Amino acid sequence: MPRQRMEPGEHGKISERVVDGIFYATTYVRLYTGQRREREARSTKSAEDARRILKRRIAAELEAAAPTGLINRRTTLSELFEAWIPAKVAEDGISDRTATLYRDTWRLHGHKQLGALRIGELSTSRADAHLKALPSSAAVYMRIILVGMYGLAARFDVVKHNPMRETKTAKVDRKPVRALTAIEFEQVRQAVKVFCERKGPGPRRAPMLPAYVELLVATGARPAEVLAIRWADVDLLADPPTVTITGTVQESGRIAGKPIHRQPWRKGHAPEHTVTLPKFAAKVLTDLYGVTGPDGGTDGVVLTNRNGGLLSRANIADSLRQALKPHEHLRWFHLHAGRKTNGTAVRDKLGVEAAQQQLGHAQLSTTEKHYVQRVTAGPDTSGVLDEWAGNGDG
Repeated sequence: MPRQRMEPGEHGKISERVVDGIFYATTYVRLYTGQRREREARSTKSAEDARRILKRRIAAELEAAAPTGLINRRTTLSELFEAWIPAKVAEDGISDRTATLYRDTWRLHGHKQLGALRIGELSTSRADAHLKALPSSAAVYMRIILVGMYGLAARFDVVKHNPMRETKTAKVDRKPVRALTAIEFEQVRQAVKVFCERKGPGPRRAPMLPAYVELLVATGARPAEVLAIRWADVDLLADPPTVTITGTVQESGRIAGKPIHRQPWRKGHAPEHTVTLPKFAAKVLTDLYGVTGPDGGTDGVVLTNRNGGLLSRANIADSLRQALKPHEHLRWFHLHAGRKTNGTAVRDKLGVEAAQQQLGHAQLSTTEKHYVQRVTAGPDTSGVLDEWAGNGDG
């Protein structure tokens, strides 16, 4: 059987000899150029000392001659991250928001904890332990980052395979989907009304919150998409009236260096989505037309702050929490639950396929798993089973 050829960067068996009391250690090294060269070291102490000296010399020579591209064996993980992010943007077309999210995740959970390590110094077991110690959402994003970074390192031949693919994040038990009942929706309405109409010093609190809650449940749009609805997207003269979801509002800081702004496309660059409006939502928009229409505030939006600017989702969420705080049985309701309430109401009357179309999901499984409350009672099958049992007796 032919002798296996050494890979670049490997050395062969080390042989030892003693000449006049001097210990020699000798081997052959295959350089990164592909050339095979003999290397030798000596020591007056022992053969083992000569062997150690030889190994150190070989390691130093190989490190000095390692590939000197953008990424090599001496690259730290923080340097690798800074090389990976622009590559991710250019090759995969991730949004500015996603790039900022990755940068924030690395800054908080990677730079100080792992950033000074060189690429080959982060073992799979250490990375796995680090991920399992993080909060669930941070762990998910951190794993995406590490897998991507080491994928780039593999493309530069710094690692032979991606060791981060073997890592796992801690399993998280998802809370079951919960939607408002019609009675609870009315209770939320009243709680919001009382909160906003409470008299006191200063301007009226959260004047747009009642309209926001109505539109949130009526459209099934994402919380930030409701804030981005423009008068140009609303057709109150149609039968029935409609609204087209065309964009979303990005909070200040969600994209590095940018203030709050309206983004003229939906999540994931999904196509525009038109939904019909129930009567209660059409009435809300009709009333609002006299306040912010027809030109609207910044970018022509329907819902504005006191200065005509964009409403902050964080401020709206905080106002809703304050409004529901006195009502313990309603405190669970949050902005995303409005979308789930809409989907569940449509599913209950028209079926899950209609709910999928209403929410604009590409996959039916997304609607069923994450956006409609699970049915915990079976259908009325008594007649079917009675008929079956009767036929069986015959």
